[in-house]
Amino acid sequence: MREKQKQEIEMFLEKVQEFYYNGDLKNSIKLLKKGEPVVLSEGFEKYLKIQFYLLYCEILVVAVFMENKNFGLAAEKLQICEELIQDNQSLESARLNIQYAIVWDYKPASNPIEKLENLNVAIDYIIKAIEILDEVKNTKYLSMAYFYRGLFFERGNQFEEANKWYSNSYHLAKNTNNPIEMSFAGRHLGFLEMRNDKLESAEKFLIESLKLREDSGFKIGIPFSILSLGDLHVRMKDYQKAMEFYRSGYESAFNFGIKIAQAIGSISIGRTFIRLDQFHKAVPYLERGIELAEKINNQGLVSWARKTLETKSVEYH
Repeated sequence: MREKQKQEIEMFLEKVQEFYYNGDLKNSIKLLKKGEPVVLSEGFEKYLKIQFYLLYCEILVVAVFMENKNFGLAAEKLQICEELIQDNQSLESARLNIQYAIVWDYKPASNPIEKLENLNVAIDYIIKAIEILDEVKNTKYLSMAYFYRGLFFERGNQFEEANKWYSNSYHLAKNTNNPIEMSFAGRHLGFLEMRNDKLESAEKFLIESLKLREDSGFKIGIPFSILSLGDLHVRMKDYQKAMEFYRSGYESAFNFGIKIAQAIGSISIGRTFIRLDQFHKAVPYLERGIELAEKINNQGLVSWARKTLETKSVEYH
């Protein structure tokens, strides 16, 4: 019975992960909700419960970023998972700390002070995760934790430190064949190279990140990689090429139903039309971007698009 239960939950979690990788958060969460009463039933093995809740937390945390909601639900499931994990120096504990770090980083904030407070909580969790992972020697999750350590330094405009941690993540993932983690670190190394006007190097990182996601079937990340290449070509002042990437990124996001990437794509298309001195063409894309951003309550994107409309300019950002 134990082996049968293990096989069934593994197949179930694979199906959930397939929905997630394909960008279908709605159905992955729906499936998890349906499976939860079974997992909580008497006699269900504790180790398998932990695996279930770790994946549930991971997907809910992504939903906090993608849709700016479900923080409360994610926090609730994280707490359940924490109560199940008794060994706070285990791999499972490290994975849980990573998810706590990410969700606090993504937690909606009403002002800059609250946002900084959330980030400091996230930093504490990711440091704790790295300490555990250094001991248990799990390279996949250590690479992930290194990436988020870099991201939190980037949030604080500490770009040299961010570069160090991204590089550690990238090389560890590359040497241990973890392509999705490598794609995250490589994409952000590309951003830092772009920031330093090392555009040829940035392009290599961004193209590689996109290919890694395509090859590994991580479709939920593909629109963001395509949009990043649009940003690169804006820096190159090749606005026609940038437009191609933004349109492609928007279409990819539309196909996967990823509203935040659709909003970014639509606003970016509008801003590129302004760069091409075609403000009348920019307006519907900026308005569509505002509509999409409001649906997910992403006030940062709403403000970005509205200011572009008001000023008819892209100079401020």
